[in-house]
Parts: sequence; structure tokens; C-alpha cells
Amino acid sequence: MTNILDRIRQHPVPSESVGDSGVHYDTPPRIFELLLDRNMNYSSGVYLNGDEDLDSAQLVKMGKIASWLDLNPGARLLDVGCGWFGPALHMAEHYGAQVTGVTLSPVQREYGLGWASRRGLGQQVQIDVSDVLAMPYPGESFDAIMFLESIIHMPQKRQIFHTLLRPGGRLFVQESDYDRDSQNAKYRGDRGNREVDQAFGYTMDMVSAGRMQMEMEEAGLVPYALENISRDYVRTLSQWLQNLDTHAEEMRAISERAYLMLRRYLMIALGTYRSGNTVCHMITAEKRSRA
Repeated sequence: MTNILDRIRQHPVPSESVGDSGVHYDTPPRIFELLLDRNMNYSSGVYLNGDEDLDSAQLVKMGKIASWLDLNPGARLLDVGCGWFGPALHMAEHYGAQVTGVTLSPVQREYGLGWASRRGLGQQVQIDVSDVLAMPYPGESFDAIMFLESIIHMPQKRQIFHTLLRPGGRLFVQESDYDRDSQNAKYRGDRGNREVDQAFGYTMDMVSAGRMQMEMEEAGLVPYALENISRDYVRTLSQWLQNLDTHAEEMRAISERAYLMLRRYLMIALGTYRSGNTVCHMITAEKRSRA
């Protein structure tokens, strides 16, 4: 942990950029093309052997999600916090899903729709700019819903879980969690935690995996699968930092502020995962069918 913090101090972020949520939502997409895998997954991959490259690990992860959600051609999939839409497009292209994405960023929406059009998937996708509490969809209108490290920014988890999934439908959450619910208050006061929260515009609402499952249960869902992928996230974060170093010159030319914020955020995240205070889980649940 000491080495990580020493490296963080060597790359200070300009004070005016702290708390700028645009670093993550409206940064020019080219920066993330250089940082992420070819499908633009801004969440941990899954490494079957531990030595795979980033692209391979993300493909494994998306295959696991599709299996846990039981995606079939024509399935109505909602991706809440869809980012640059790469994982959702993968589900449309390889599993035949009809995909709706929700983002706060018009930049991400434009990027995702352009990518879908170039891949011939325009008829299978829709992307809306919306707050999660104002999503313009009828209740119970989706067969599957996924949150790929986005629900950490949504404090109204139970309400979101309950309304849009049809009875018998499945929900998938991949998220960073505290290792113990009893330590939430302590961890929230940690300096690194506060800085990560600032980087995302003060929206972070991290909970433990146990608390996440409780919210699912209270929303009428039955959790049936949980997998700890914390070691996978350490490798993913390390590979993102390698990409950051490899493409530093181009990234800094695009946005010095975004480059420095990303470097600091990723190094803090890597430190918390290595300490064991932060863990990453994949959790799947099914909404109870009506009696």
C-alpha cells in the first residue's frame, strides 16, 4: 500500500479538477479507447488462468454475464449506466438481445449509437440520456437488467431493482463493495475513498455485498449466484495502468486533466483492492414470479 500511495503523490491532480464528474462522463472517448479493451468495458475482466490479456478477460466476463442472465435472441436487456455501450453491443451482436442503454452523458450516447450503426446493429439498440429515477420505461418491461459497476453511483438501489424487471426476469450486478458492512462508516471517511468519490462528482454509494443482496431480497428478487472477482480486478487495474503509461503522451495531449485524474483514481483503486478493504463481486438474482 505504501508504494501505491507514494506513486499517487508523484502525480498530483490540479485542484480545480477535483470533483469534476465530466472526467468520467464527458471526456473525449479516445482516452478510453486507449485505456480499455476493444469492447470498451469500464469494469473488471475475468481471468480463467490469470495470465490472459485484457481483451480475452473481458470476453470471458461478457460470456459469463450472458449465461447468468440466460440471454436468448429477442431478450429485452437494459444496461443501466451503459458507458460507451460496448458490453451492451456485444450482447446484441452475439446473443441477439434487444438492448436499451441508459447514460447521463450525451457524449456516451452519441458514441454508442455511432458504434452500433457502424456494426449494423442500429435496429437492435436504443440509448437514452436519463437519470435512473426518471427512466421512461413501463414497469416490468425487461427480461434482464445489468449494472456493470454503475450501481455504486445509485443510492436508490431497491427502487431500481423492483420496478423494471419482469417476474421471472434476471438481474446482474458487478460492483466494487466494502469487505464488511460494519466498516462502511469508517471506509467512507478514508481519504482515498473521498478522492474517488470526488472524481465521480460525489455520487459514490458503495455498500457491502451482503447489503447489496439484502436490497435485492427486499425488492422481491432471489439472489442465486455470487462470485468474488477481486483478484481479477487487481489484474484489470494493473493492465489499465499499463495502457495509461503506454499511451500517456497521446492521452495528455487530449486532456492533461483527464489523464492525471484517471491515473490517480486507478492507483487509489488498486491500493484499496490490494489492501482487501475493497472487493468486487458478481451477483445475479431472479425476480419472483407471481403466484
